[in-house]
Order: sequence, then structure tokens, then C-alpha cells
Amino acid sequence: MVQIVENHAEISGELLSVTPDTERPGFVVLDVQVTDARNVADFPNMFARDIGQTITVLARDGRAAANARPGPVTLRVKKTGPGMSFVEE
Repeated sequence: MVQIVENHAEISGELLSVTPDTERPGFVVLDVQVTDARNVADFPNMFARDIGQTITVLARDGRAAANARPGPVTLRVKKTGPGMSFVEE
């Protein structure tokens, strides 16, 4: 099992789509084109390399991020493993 260091960032960008996660009940998939990734406190920012990229982030169904509509968005996020990122709410 791959372990990842505790990390947090605040990303901004364009929310392209929100769709139910077919593999994880209770979650939705957000596709975000990242334009900025800011540090949060003293935690490592593992999203700085994602600037200019479209990434997938998971959010719990029923939370604010899961109900967002396509357009500008700012989210506090963390990576939990290779290719796995979550919105923190």
C-alpha cells in the first residue's frame, strides 16, 4: 500500500463537470481545470504541479462542492494516494 504525507491546498479554477461516482457510493466526481494552487498553513502543497491541468477531485454527495455548478470554483483539497484527491469540507 502506498502512503502519502499529510497535505492540504486551496485550488482555484474552472469546474468543468460534476458527475456521480459509480465506484464510490456517496461521492461525486469533480473535473477541475486548475489555475492556481495555494499553500494551506505549513502543509505540503501537492497540487502546485497541477496548475494548467484538468484534475479529478472527489467530494461527498450532499456537500457544497458536490452541488456546485460548472464555472469558477475554489476548493480546499488533499491528495490521499496516487491519482486520488478529495475536497475537504
